[in-house]
Amino acid sequence: MRNLKQWIVATLVTATPLASVMAQDFPVRPVRLVTIFAPGSASDVHARFLSAKLSPILGQLVVVDNKPGGGGLVATRDVLRTQPFGYSFLYSTPEFVGNTIAYREPGYKLDDFTVMGPFGLGSYGLIINNNAIPAKNVAELIAYARANPGKLNYGSLGPTAANTILAERFKEATGVNMVGIPFKGGDPLSVALLAGDIHVYFATFYTAMQRMKNKQITGLASTSPERMKAMPELPTLKELGYPNMIMTYWSAAFLPATTPKAYVQRLQDALKQVTSTQETKDLLAKQAIDTWPGTVDQFAAFIKKEGVDLQADYKRLSIPLMD
Repeated sequence: MRNLKQWIVATLVTATPLASVMAQDFPVRPVRLVTIFAPGSASDVHARFLSAKLSPILGQLVVVDNKPGGGGLVATRDVLRTQPFGYSFLYSTPEFVGNTIAYREPGYKLDDFTVMGPFGLGSYGLIINNNAIPAKNVAELIAYARANPGKLNYGSLGPTAANTILAERFKEATGVNMVGIPFKGGDPLSVALLAGDIHVYFATFYTAMQRMKNKQITGLASTSPERMKAMPELPTLKELGYPNMIMTYWSAAFLPATTPKAYVQRLQDALKQVTSTQETKDLLAKQAIDTWPGTVDQFAAFIKKEGVDLQADYKRLSIPLMD
């Protein structure tokens, strides 16, 4: 019994130094940053910025591996099955959570991953084609939609996309009737909006700002908890009386939950070092995005809450699941 106690004490004493040594030795070869985005997209630019900043911190090349497809499923599944764990991490957005709700068998659960760290936090903007809808504010949009039932549509990037969920929430909250029109990407959706083929679009706030440079597009509100610094004159849907319309746009990195804790800590520390710099904050600010204000654990709790809320949306709004 005495020998057993001595062994336990010795193990506890040496465990922390061993973990520290593992972290110092990791990584010993290049690391993959697997992103759900296609090359050249705005989020791909962020991924490449992140890889360039992480490489000197980790002492190894961080290579961007673009794996678009399946609304993020292709990249997410790839990281989950790639070994050795710790040498591939996922860079994703809210689709990471949405896919676990929208698909009958997405191939992963949130618990299959550990948060490496959040990168950016933004919101969405409600924009309309003012040639199709003579509205200068949300109240006028609602009045027009009610006076013209069934005549309006909204742009959708699929059932897992935030713009679809937001449009369906808006329909529920206001009693208006709009039909979702699916698109394979934001660019063709924006073209259709400018042409007047799409009437309403919940776009990422940066995209909304860019589209509003065209006189045919009017911004009506944001989905942020507070007014956006980039456009403080634009009201939030929350302040207009629709608190259920709060929704954020975030980007973050994730590791398989089976990754050794020492490696997780090393990567978390490296990412935090990048996001703490003024250079990162300035880059994100240009796209109306902030860095995450809290801890990694708080972010993990935040996205789990998003999953609970989204599951309730799917049930309440009768959104069909995908196979």
